[in-house]
Amino acid sequence: MIPAMMLERVLVIRSGGLGDTLLMWPGLAAMRRRLSGARIELMGHRDRCQLLAVSPGADMALDVEGSGLHVLFEISVTPPDSVRARFGSYDVVVAFAAPGDYALAENLSACGVEEVHAFLPFPSAGDKIHVAEHVKQSLIGVDLASPGEDPVLAVTDREREVGSETLRALGLEGQKLALLAPGSGSKQKNWMPGRFAGLAAGLSRQGFTPLFLEGPADSAAVAAVLDSIGSDHPPVLSDESPAILKGVLAHVSLFVGNDAGPTHLAALMGVPTVAVFGPSDPILWSPIGPAVKVVRSPVECSPCTADEMHACKKRICQDAVEVSEVLNACAKIT
Repeated sequence: MIPAMMLERVLVIRSGGLGDTLLMWPGLAAMRRRLSGARIELMGHRDRCQLLAVSPGADMALDVEGSGLHVLFEISVTPPDSVRARFGSYDVVVAFAAPGDYALAENLSACGVEEVHAFLPFPSAGDKIHVAEHVKQSLIGVDLASPGEDPVLAVTDREREVGSETLRALGLEGQKLALLAPGSGSKQKNWMPGRFAGLAAGLSRQGFTPLFLEGPADSAAVAAVLDSIGSDHPPVLSDESPAILKGVLAHVSLFVGNDAGPTHLAALMGVPTVAVFGPSDPILWSPIGPAVKVVRSPVECSPCTADEMHACKKRICQDAVEVSEVLNACAKIT
């Protein structure tokens, strides 16, 4: 391995959803502690990676689309010159890739990368370790990171300004906001619409101004909540980019959501965050941050596997979480 003090450029590759990308933050901060003089670049979905391109994280976010990386997943391929030049310019490349992507490390080496590390993006089945800790420990194990306290995800002045502009357009600037996110990447992980409606009412009585978040895949979940409330419902923040969402979160007093990317973002930023968990395992997926509460039911079948979650028709784990429990958790962290 190249001595850490001699490294100049390091590339970390991690494609995936918003939550998967965000859980790279503790690992990137641990890399920065070890490689203080190196330039660290993060490649994946650029709009998600860009959230982590702040100190002490990555120096730059790169888009996997158009990079030529897809070629390097092929077996017995000769990388094109442009791809060799791009990836061969790094001293070290670290890829968090799927189990079947065993050709990637070999092809990165063929591009001229002196040191290549390929890790699974998630802990092996049966390993009870948080996904973020798995990433961090993988990097520490190859002397590319140092242990230490996980920092809060910083917000840039521009992100904060954009958030303020967005809230001003909604007529919400300066209010005590509770951002509620009823959706997620899977409807099986969503708390019941009627419960979110009851939560909004309860938080209003406590002096919060509720604001609902509707991401690109959340229209059905949000519509169901608004139907439960009726015509006089709270405003909705719709389909905003990750950067705008980050800026809005900088002005929020409370966040409540399911096991989903925005929940992880709020928690990492230090926003008081309550996460409603049903089938997800909080040991692996709990949001990380200084003010986080996970509310879940103690039913015997939770947590479950992804296959079990998608096959389940009863959703007792979600039904068992009451509005009063979530309100109590909110009160404890705000």
